[in-house]
Amino acid sequence: MRLSEGTPHKALLPTSPESTRLLQASPRDVRKGSGTLLPASFIGGALLTLCVVFLTGSTVGVRWQRPSGLVGHTPGTEANLKGGTPLDVAALSAVHSLNSTQCPEPQQPEPCPMPEKAPPCPACEACEPCPAAPPAPAPCPACPAQEACPKAEPCVAPVQQADQAALKGDDKDGVDPKQHIEAEEKAGKQAAGGRAGTGTQAAAPAPLHMPWKPLLAASEVQRGIGYYGSGGRLEAVVAKLLRGEAITAYALGGSVTKGSGASSEETAYPGRFFEFIRKTFPHKDHVLVNKGVGATSSGIFSACIEHMVPNGADLAIIEFTMNEENDAPYTKPQRRGYEQLVRKLLRMPGPPAIIQMHHYAWWRAHADGVEQGIFYFPQAEAQLYVFSQYYDIPSVSLRSAIYHLMRAHVPHFDIDKVQARHKENISPTGVKIPVPGKKEDEEDYFFYDRTHPGDLGHQVIAELLAGLVFQAAERLQVGSDGVSRGAGWAAERTDAGLKGLPPPMIPDNEDAPSTLCAMQEDFEGIVKDWEGFEFKAERPKEESFVLQKWGWTSNTPGHWAELEFDSRPTADTEDGVGGEASIYLTHLKSYEGMGTASVECVSGCKCGKTLLDGTWETQSSLMQNLIFKVSPAAKCRVRVTVLDKPGKVPQKGGKVKLMGIMASHFPLRVTAQEGQTEVVFSRVGL
Repeated sequence: MRLSEGTPHKALLPTSPESTRLLQASPRDVRKGSGTLLPASFIGGALLTLCVVFLTGSTVGVRWQRPSGLVGHTPGTEANLKGGTPLDVAALSAVHSLNSTQCPEPQQPEPCPMPEKAPPCPACEACEPCPAAPPAPAPCPACPAQEACPKAEPCVAPVQQADQAALKGDDKDGVDPKQHIEAEEKAGKQAAGGRAGTGTQAAAPAPLHMPWKPLLAASEVQRGIGYYGSGGRLEAVVAKLLRGEAITAYALGGSVTKGSGASSEETAYPGRFFEFIRKTFPHKDHVLVNKGVGATSSGIFSACIEHMVPNGADLAIIEFTMNEENDAPYTKPQRRGYEQLVRKLLRMPGPPAIIQMHHYAWWRAHADGVEQGIFYFPQAEAQLYVFSQYYDIPSVSLRSAIYHLMRAHVPHFDIDKVQARHKENISPTGVKIPVPGKKEDEEDYFFYDRTHPGDLGHQVIAELLAGLVFQAAERLQVGSDGVSRGAGWAAERTDAGLKGLPPPMIPDNEDAPSTLCAMQEDFEGIVKDWEGFEFKAERPKEESFVLQKWGWTSNTPGHWAELEFDSRPTADTEDGVGGEASIYLTHLKSYEGMGTASVECVSGCKCGKTLLDGTWETQSSLMQNLIFKVSPAAKCRVRVTVLDKPGKVPQKGGKVKLMGIMASHFPLRVTAQEGQTEVVFSRVGL
């Protein structure tokens, strides 16, 4: 029996009809006794009571003393019992026998043998206190052998502990607490099932672990999760992984996503993140693709995203912070193009979950008279973060996670030196950045060069992405929405106006911009009429369509090809209304056999006459872009005519090869960097 507050002390005494009658009788009645001898049970009980009083040195007014080695003690109980309420002798004896971990030493000529002192009972792990006290040893004076400490009961999750406490206590709101908790649990399971697509909550889920030794602490990962939001789209993807299903994921971005600074594709952050997916949620049918293109902004992906990410994709990681304009008004084309990329992804069937990844380059963070390491610069991260909030897109921030580690020169995060030994490393402010004295010391430093992380830096980015997946998995497994289920929140809203994609955040940023991305086989149909040109491969024996370098080709001066496309800002805009479209005409450039051509608008739209030059001294044959502007028209027709005129680097042959076209009203940031257009072509195609 447990002594609890409000329990009558006499309840601890053994009761029977006869003993009850005797206890209720007055002392005079007992003395009279009608000549009847007192029952032996009464005499034995009285002697036992006197024995206990003698042994404890107590009186009926003795206050409670906490026995040593008390197991299952509930905080606050002792304080409640120190209020001065006297306990009768029998109650004290009963409590002592229930809570003592060893028999009291009797004061008799032949004392009971003392058992060996048992070791202290182990405390519950991971939570305190355990919800119930373990059973007490057998009572004296039989003096049995000391029982072993009972096994600690399994600790219960905090929510379950609270529920159990509610079930044991009185409900102050007039509602049955058991019914209330059962309703909450049912709602939680339905919510978890809705995200996971199962309708039931997973029981006792196996813990998830990183497949390598992490560099980040849990608190640093949490700091790096800049925005989580409702997590609905991401949790739908993670639910598939938890069910053992395959997913399709794409990494879109600039040079960091492409893998610059890493020693291989496998050690770049997309490769490491995909490694995490494969090892943590193994499946032979995962499709995990890196579509990174160096020195590009979001514009080129906005123009070509339908050719890079297929319908039905589960996840898209976007990384453009370092290549977007630093501080641009949201109404400028740079920010409009970024929003269009986000909206195009979210309009896809599914749609895919999007994660924003914000890179940070210490040596390029200069402002306000400081040459590097400004936390709030560049400001593109802060501006792009707003899109996460508006479109409910989770984001991770390298700066938020590790800036203070960089500043404190923590090993693996130190920024005083960079790893690239083969080139001179100069910051944008002209500071010469040193390299480590020994190659084996390179791992102490985060950056490979002034912009790109080394292998361990790419690993850190992958760990931030993995942290988002872990957070989504934990929310699914415990059936929680990240806030207390018992707080009494309002029901989830189902208003029609809240469904689907919200209107554009930037005013007048139309949902259907008429962008064009025709490359590889899609480019063949752009040429509507021609004379002397032929659509053929430059290297027909190569394995892939990209390496074969297909395009419209002619070597003869006077031959022409006419391209037709829509150059309007939107499909319902009238001809001539709106700003000019930027046209990126992709052609082959080489060190031999190349010539020149004229480019001019012939119908529908207007543009200035431009010269296409396919010659250069670089000892390679690469795709490059001729950039010009045209007025808006539904059918803008541009003619390319081969010229009998040498290029900047005179060559024999005069060949002109057209390979693709992009049209956009947003800046695409396509540069003359060698190989960039080649990479763009390799990334286009599903």
